[in-house]
Amino acid sequence: MRKESGPFGMNELRRSLRTLLGLFSLTGWALAQTLCIPPAPSGTPSRPLTGYSAAGLEAYDRVMQRLLERYRIPGAALAVAKDGRLVLSRGYGFADVRTQEPVQPDALFRLASLSKPITAAAVLHLGESLVFQGVYPDLNSFLSEKAFDLLKIQPYGGKLTDPRLKNITLRDLLQHSGGWHRGWAGDPMFRPTLSDVARALHRPEHLSSREIVGYMLSRRLQFAPGSRSAYSNLGYAVLGLVVEKLSGQPYEAYVRAMLQPAGIYSVRAGKTRLQERLPREVRYHDFPGAPLVKSVLDGTLVNRPYGEFYLEAHTANGGLVASAPDLVRFVVALEGLRGPPLLSREALHEMLRRPRLAQYQKTPRYYALGWGVRVPQPQPAVPPLAGAAGQGSSEPRNPAVKPPLVLSLPPEQLEWSHDGAFAGSRTLLLRLPGGVVLAALFNSRPWNDWRFIAELRQGLENATQAVPHWPDYDCF
Repeated sequence: MRKESGPFGMNELRRSLRTLLGLFSLTGWALAQTLCIPPAPSGTPSRPLTGYSAAGLEAYDRVMQRLLERYRIPGAALAVAKDGRLVLSRGYGFADVRTQEPVQPDALFRLASLSKPITAAAVLHLGESLVFQGVYPDLNSFLSEKAFDLLKIQPYGGKLTDPRLKNITLRDLLQHSGGWHRGWAGDPMFRPTLSDVARALHRPEHLSSREIVGYMLSRRLQFAPGSRSAYSNLGYAVLGLVVEKLSGQPYEAYVRAMLQPAGIYSVRAGKTRLQERLPREVRYHDFPGAPLVKSVLDGTLVNRPYGEFYLEAHTANGGLVASAPDLVRFVVALEGLRGPPLLSREALHEMLRRPRLAQYQKTPRYYALGWGVRVPQPQPAVPPLAGAAGQGSSEPRNPAVKPPLVLSLPPEQLEWSHDGAFAGSRTLLLRLPGGVVLAALFNSRPWNDWRFIAELRQGLENATQAVPHWPDYDCF
């Protein structure tokens, strides 16, 4: 006769199941810890390789190593996440050619214009906080606020030359529709226009962003605010001042406080001088044969990465430094894939929404609020042969049917990205449909820059498509 299991037997069974599940979990955790502990540097003495990867991700190493060799770049870092999990974190080549120090996976790099998505997130984060406090009824009302009504900056000479400056909204600044066009009037954040501004102010070239903005309030805009988009470093410098004004904190302090709950600790403001390089920050190298320039700080001859521009004035538009893993984590946090999201779902949609500007109404690509966005398009359908001819027939096919333009998709189906460039720095942060996020940072900028960045982007996309199976561990 079969003996019935009593309560004691059931409890034993439950305990056994819990123990078994715990062992499985512990095994998975141990595997992740083993994979995520960087091994000793490998590669060759002339091109060291640090960090961790996994089988199936080798194409990423090949892309990065080929680019360093082809474009004579000393070092780089790459981080890759899939569905919110960090699966690759690598350092390639040298952080400092003179000391032969290898790039570590968590090395800090200047972000250049890759700072702009972080500034955009800070503005939206601040806006949501003010809506919660009842200062604004909704996020759109905040974004419609007039920037210079908030800042109260005195124009150089005491007179606002162009009354249209009063109409520039926070949304205009975020989507580069403020009215400044660097192709027509120069970029006051950089030489040679910066030199003209400094001479007009009778000041050295290491001007603060506030001084530059004050001078530009005495100049005319190139187009009406909100009528078109033209990339503007100045506009994002203004946004940094807005963050400071409304939060009551220095820009860097607000950004760090925003990011740290998401586990992001490396983002901070960079410095111009080599001797003020941050711990773990790489050394920046100009391309071979690049000329020396007079420093904006004291006029001495320096390598361009350490004095052609005053990095402290660029904090909100290009002056941050960070590690590649933290940049990937930033995108993961925006999407809310781990921990509390940086922004609400509504704010993320607003961040990636197509601007209401004529130039973007019928294009798959546009610049939203801090991100360049691409809406993937369906491939044209190729109809079958007109007749019943078989394979090898010479009969012409019907022309491909071009599908209608897709103008919007949910954030998870979009491609969003931003890159950055300074003398000595080149960066790319790329979020692909399918939950893949990549951050690639380099400590030199090639002279043939646009060819390089196109090859980098295509190479990373190809490497992503070549992954046969994604690892299931998580190294965050």
